[in-house]
Amino acid sequence: MYGAIIDSVCKDKLVTDALLLYSEMTVKKIIYPDIVTYSTIIYGLFIVGQMKEGVALLNEMSLKNISPNVLTFTTLVDGLCKEGEVKKATSVLPVMNYDKTRCGT
Repeated sequence: MYGAIIDSVCKDKLVTDALLLYSEMTVKKIIYPDIVTYSTIIYGLFIVGQMKEGVALLNEMSLKNISPNVLTFTTLVDGLCKEGEVKKATSVLPVMNYDKTRCGT
């Protein structure tokens, strides 16, 4: 339920609301954010121009041992390119390849 609502508010660019729901999830510890939740919020942050916050959330996700998936990496590369950070976007590619190898896919 949380995931669907977070996805909807992010698509409406109401990222503050998505972050409040995310906080509620983590504080109550009833349901834990998964890769889909993180990727959705990162996407929402990127579409409203909050790249630094999106990258910070990506780092937080990694600290919680949640590996980024194709959607997460695609969002990251797309957002960086749209901000004119093509060099940074290119630097993500080896990380994607490493993650793919580590996961055995």
